[in-house]
Amino acid sequence: MIVIGDIHGKVDRHLKLLARHPGEPSVQLGDFGIGFPGDEPLPPLPGNAWFIRGNHDNPEAARSHANYLGDYGSQMIDGIRIFYLSGAWSSDQWHRTEGVTWWREEELRAAELQAAFDLYEKLKPEIVLTHDGPDEAVRSLLAGQAAHKELTRTSTGNALNAMLEAHRPRKWIFGHWHTRFRRRIGGTEFRCLPELAWCRIRGDFDKSAASRKTKSKRR
Repeated sequence: MIVIGDIHGKVDRHLKLLARHPGEPSVQLGDFGIGFPGDEPLPPLPGNAWFIRGNHDNPEAARSHANYLGDYGSQMIDGIRIFYLSGAWSSDQWHRTEGVTWWREEELRAAELQAAFDLYEKLKPEIVLTHDGPDEAVRSLLAGQAAHKELTRTSTGNALNAMLEAHRPRKWIFGHWHTRFRRRIGGTEFRCLPELAWCRIRGDFDKSAASRKTKSKRR
């Protein structure tokens, strides 16, 4: 199974990536650009090419697409059990238009996040795929950047932090920050995938892959 970072409407490049791995299941980590003005419409995808949503996706458009994995849950893909959670907070929402380029439901509601946490705590997953990452990983990611940014407390971030505190998975892969990052912290291997980057997970190990270095200006 391959895991793919943010797309931001570059659908043609995403389809070319899938074509290089015919028949191999994939999960894209959100910010596909689905329903975002100016981005290419999301065409039909291969039946085994799933995606979750990020903060640059129209939630209604995402939920109506056949390949949307869901807001949260657990799925067996290619013999690998994953836990996933969609959504994130937009730091640039003040410059966007509600219902057109920004959606109030970009983050799950409190009751949905609680239900997601309860499921996570029950399942204690080993592989976690999310759009944003928990603070522990993101702080480490930002520490390596010249312009250090303070983290904003968000509903999604709080839920991810609570999940990590309740159970440390073996691997946690996320996007959103458009930065290449991989580090083992407290027994969990965290990985952030840049835009159009990908990696492979296969049973008890994963394999890095060459990927695009382009960074999107969106966040």
